[in-house]
Amino acid sequence: MRKLVHRIFTLLLLLIGLKLSAQTGTGSMTVDNAAVNIAVGTTEQRFSEGTYFGPNSNWTIDGTLEIYSKNIWIAPGATFSGTGKIVILNPGSNPFYPGMSSSSTKIDGNNGGFINLIIEHRNNSNLMLADVSDPGFGTTNPSGLNSATLNIGGTIDMAVNQADIVLNGHNLVFGTTGKIINYSKDRMVVTSNSTSGHMVKDYAGSDGFVFPIGIDEGDYTPATLTPSASGRIYASVQNYLMAGKSIQKEETGMDRVWNIYSATPLTANMILQHNSATNGNLFKDSNAAIARYINGNKWDLLKGTNPSQGVHTRNNIVLSTDINANGAYFTKLSVSGRDLFIPTLFTPNGDGDNDVFEIRGLELFAENTLVITNRWGNEVYKSNNYTNNWNGDGLNEGTYYYLLKVRETNNGEWFTYAGWTTLIRAFKK
Repeated sequence: MRKLVHRIFTLLLLLIGLKLSAQTGTGSMTVDNAAVNIAVGTTEQRFSEGTYFGPNSNWTIDGTLEIYSKNIWIAPGATFSGTGKIVILNPGSNPFYPGMSSSSTKIDGNNGGFINLIIEHRNNSNLMLADVSDPGFGTTNPSGLNSATLNIGGTIDMAVNQADIVLNGHNLVFGTTGKIINYSKDRMVVTSNSTSGHMVKDYAGSDGFVFPIGIDEGDYTPATLTPSASGRIYASVQNYLMAGKSIQKEETGMDRVWNIYSATPLTANMILQHNSATNGNLFKDSNAAIARYINGNKWDLLKGTNPSQGVHTRNNIVLSTDINANGAYFTKLSVSGRDLFIPTLFTPNGDGDNDVFEIRGLELFAENTLVITNRWGNEVYKSNNYTNNWNGDGLNEGTYYYLLKVRETNNGEWFTYAGWTTLIRAFKK
């Protein structure tokens, strides 16, 4: 009986919508706020411009629910489960309203419960997280970043090309059982080059998860994070301008910055992929590494691996737990011999700033040798494979001279650099 009433109610709403606009469905809506079961082998459809699930909606979908709507609103309290799927289609393919225009599907999850079934994304005009107005239930809905957060406990199937998910400043959260499949550069999660809104994953353990993110469709810059333990990790990506983190020589980079952090302290292995189209003219894959922001224009560099073009790794990273912390920003930087930064001054006074003779980028070379002499030509320091640890211990203040040799590969050509640096212990800012 309840199901019959539900169908009659839906039909009345559709008829109202038809009267409002026989072709486009403008103003039409379907509102559900009860228990609904879709049996195996059966399909229900939503053609109206807006599809709304109230706080008492309790959907068990073992068959298929097809939605052609421009707006989907899910109240906090609504639940979804079953062995079937929800199929989201382009409103422009609506068979009931043939005049409905093609558009993205705006979906407002209101940071509600996890949707525990398959969502098959077939709208080639995209699925966009957006704050859709409450149709009149008077529910208490979140605001700000969480106003349209969508929580997935099942699977999002990126089923067709150009069917992206646009975060639009909101979070897309995958629970411990949540996953995303069939993603690619043509089916991805778009961050829109914003520092707000992240793709989020809850890890039950140390399994890897791919965040198929990028600032726009085709600009595919996925991040793969494998934590050492359970926890929640956030990831998004921006270009240099929007990330707002200074880089000394942008031509040695690739104009993308990932904002990656965790809810609680975690150590993780990281794989970052980018497109060569964004490379600076001095960027080389084979001599690049994932760099983490420190401050100013300083990034730390730790040589990892480069298993294929545009792909770099870095392991055992202690993730920041603050979205705004410097250590939550990562990029890739390449260094060649001519781009080494060799300081002309260092101040080993124990204040933790510039206390050692630090040659930035040195760690990206396969081999190096360093010799330091005083002004009389006497050797005061020597190292094979120098690791930026000389602090001039036991030496007087003054000018010292270096002879540095580096090579990019173990059997490659040696490049030689000579110059001077000044040691000042009593330096004051």
